[in-house]
Amino acid sequence: MAFRHLIIRNPAKLSTSNEQLLIKQEDSIKIPLEDIVTITLEDPAITITNGLLTKCTEYHVELIICDRKRMPSGIVQPFHRHSRQRTVLEMQLGLGKPFKKRVWQKIVIKKLENQARCLELVHKGEEAQKIYAISRSVESGDRTNREAYGAKLYFESLFGVGFQRREDNVYNISLNYGYSIIRSLVARALIRYGFTPTFGIFHDSQTNAFNLADDFMEVLRPFVDVIIVTNVTDELEWSPKIRKSLFQVLDIEANWNHEKLSVTNGADQMIKSFVTACRQQDPNLLVLPELTNITVHTYE
Repeated sequence: MAFRHLIIRNPAKLSTSNEQLLIKQEDSIKIPLEDIVTITLEDPAITITNGLLTKCTEYHVELIICDRKRMPSGIVQPFHRHSRQRTVLEMQLGLGKPFKKRVWQKIVIKKLENQARCLELVHKGEEAQKIYAISRSVESGDRTNREAYGAKLYFESLFGVGFQRREDNVYNISLNYGYSIIRSLVARALIRYGFTPTFGIFHDSQTNAFNLADDFMEVLRPFVDVIIVTNVTDELEWSPKIRKSLFQVLDIEANWNHEKLSVTNGADQMIKSFVTACRQQDPNLLVLPELTNITVHTYE
């Protein structure tokens, strides 16, 4: 199973040879394509061959493209390659409102629980208990918007009273960067299992090509948050060191229905379980992650 996430920060030429990625800088490095999950291209002077682009789509390697500020601005993914693409699309479009509302309820509950766990990990137990209490009042479809209510308390507990997500500061830049990493990871898994990310469970923006990815990434946001709180302070400037720390989110070990998996492999299992839940019309079959600590998962 693929497990590597590569970040190319300096000028380089990327090509392929013998089913491997070839990186040419001062030295040349070869990495098996079958081991790679994502390649993030930060430097504007990176060149990439069409042969490598073709191999990336074949091996389901996701390319993340960054803008001049080195913020992720787009992803390159293959056209649908699932063997039963139309069957999955028909199943996806046929999902009823009661089912989708119950799925969203489970997602919101787990997101709030993970937010509470994040607060516990940074020694804010009293605030965590308030978020846990909110999670127990989430109704089907979250019709009373417990998610938004919890978010305000949560972010102010993490970053201070009055904190707002739209402010231009190092915390929000870090949050946006980290969230884009997990968004691309979830989008990759959705396409692997034949889903069309445009059609979401809760998110339904006409201009968003990744509504379904935005639904499922909600449970993973607290994994990014805890890394930021433990690595970033408001005195710091946005830097390669911070960006490097944010990629650790992909290797954090979490509990996925009592199984310990990295966020990278667990995201794949989450979407796989969504297939089963859709087929059997049972939201309880959905496997969502439980944040326990920030330990890096070790592959045996």
